Amino acid sequence: MGCAGTKERDEETEIPTNGLVSYACQLNEQQLGKANVRASSIYQAKELGSPRPSSLEALKKTRSINALGESDNIGTHTRHGVMPAARGFSAAKINQDRGVVVWPFNGSFNEALLCVFDGHGASGERVAEFCMQNLPPRFERDPEELRADPAKVLSRVIIDADREILNGNLATLARSCGTTSIIAYFQGNRIWTACSGDSRVVKGSRQGGRIVSQDLSEDCKPDVPSERARIQRCGGVVSPAYLGRPSRVWANGRIGLAMSRSLGDGECKRYGVIPDPEIKQFELRPPEILVPESDGDLFVIVASDGVWEFISSQEACEIVAPHENAHRACAALVQQAAQRWKENEGNYRDDITAIVVVLPFLQPQRDAPEPGSASPLAAAQTEGPRTPVIEDGAVFINQGAVGITRLEAGEVSPVLQQARVHVKVS
Repeated sequence: MGCAGTKERDEETEIPTNGLVSYACQLNEQQLGKANVRASSIYQAKELGSPRPSSLEALKKTRSINALGESDNIGTHTRHGVMPAARGFSAAKINQDRGVVVWPFNGSFNEALLCVFDGHGASGERVAEFCMQNLPPRFERDPEELRADPAKVLSRVIIDADREILNGNLATLARSCGTTSIIAYFQGNRIWTACSGDSRVVKGSRQGGRIVSQDLSEDCKPDVPSERARIQRCGGVVSPAYLGRPSRVWANGRIGLAMSRSLGDGECKRYGVIPDPEIKQFELRPPEILVPESDGDLFVIVASDGVWEFISSQEACEIVAPHENAHRACAALVQQAAQRWKENEGNYRDDITAIVVVLPFLQPQRDAPEPGSASPLAAAQTEGPRTPVIEDGAVFINQGAVGITRLEAGEVSPVLQQARVHVKVS
């Protein structure tokens, strides 16, 4: 379950190693006329290397930059999973996660969209990629409706996307695979989260000098009483969590799904698994900029369950907090999550994807009109209905790639590492 498809590392050499690959999407001038509406920019998580010295040195020399010249406030990273292989080696898996940041969003520097889609099952990366490509532009088809009723728009778009997945070109493969979805929509100092699955949004704050975490979404697990009741009403069976293994929904006794909500997973939809996201809304209160170390909300983390399997929300915030640069903070979190998988599961690791934004990162002042002109949004409204500002045909790094990435140098299973130790000792 893993952000962005995978390619061999030597195919990525032309891409900056800042972990934040970006492009600025163009507006449809025929639809918008001369309206000075902001185009959305999309940032896709780039595969993060292993924590060997060369990777760390490269990390120290890089800064997160986007198409608009900003830096330090947005960080995205992903690492593909690994699985056991012959003679104690670890074999790399296809990364089934997808993750994007869209900012400015909905024609405004005061809005942003953060998404992580965690694919599962054979070809689950295709369902996750469909969501990555299609959900962001659909959310902003009607800018004013999204601003007025985010919960309604987020829910409708996600449910409609699930219907299209199960009845469109992906219908056959999506019967036995799917993706989780976690969305964070920022509008000024308000945030809405939409969760279908077990990825998570977490806020880190400073309170009385201490770092404190707060979950902004709730994991959709089959053993949650309300979720279990719905599944059982539909004839599904829920097995309890035990020995560190998650609870599961069982469809026909054959397919065991570790979440109670997802997109795709057609076989499980008959047994109470639904795409409908759990929507939550919160107010963000960043600290006073001119008062060092003042209390307030410092950052937001959006991550797949590869992060949360062995790291609690509180610990994740403590890992991120020391870093003022979001890119380095995100890299530290993903690397620590990978290390925990190694310590707990040996030569198996789930895909790991995280997005970190340092608050405040929105820039409402950039939406202000030039002296003597109407505001960009007001101008756009006079031109009639808008088309999505994210156009089809945009290029994503590793999008649609197939195959398996090579492991980073020195990244081997604990079994082989132990063997090397014995050889050195002897």
